Amino acid sequence: MHTVFSAALALVLLIGGSLAPTSAQSALTKRDGQGPVAVVVTLMEATASGITAKVVLDTHSVALDGIAFEQAVRLRRPDGTEIAPVAVEGASGAGHHREAVVKFPAIDGATAVHIVVKDVGGIAERAFRWALPLQ
Repeated sequence: MHTVFSAALALVLLIGGSLAPTSAQSALTKRDGQGPVAVVVTLMEATASGITAKVVLDTHSVALDGIAFEQAVRLRRPDGTEIAPVAVEGASGAGHHREAVVKFPAIDGATAVHIVVKDVGGIAERAFRWALPLQ
């Protein structure tokens, strides 16, 4: 019995360790839990060809069907001007969970990526920032 338990525990630890996010992955994911809607943004790419991020909206109390990622998500330039996504891909979910991948053009000479999500869950703006170059 002890051997079976030890083997099962070792298997759980082995599998759990392989499924845990790496520190690089977790560093690229930022979360804002203000108000009734949690917003999670994962920076997927920030290269000379463009900036790509996955945006996830999650709640238990309000409907998210009216949120248009094209309107709510912006890239903020160092001078404060904002850029709408050039593409929104894979938008999915309904009701209390929505997600999409948003793509922006590259910003020459930028030292950071600033993505803002506006007017979601009664919060005027949520700001997410990553230093460049990504590590």
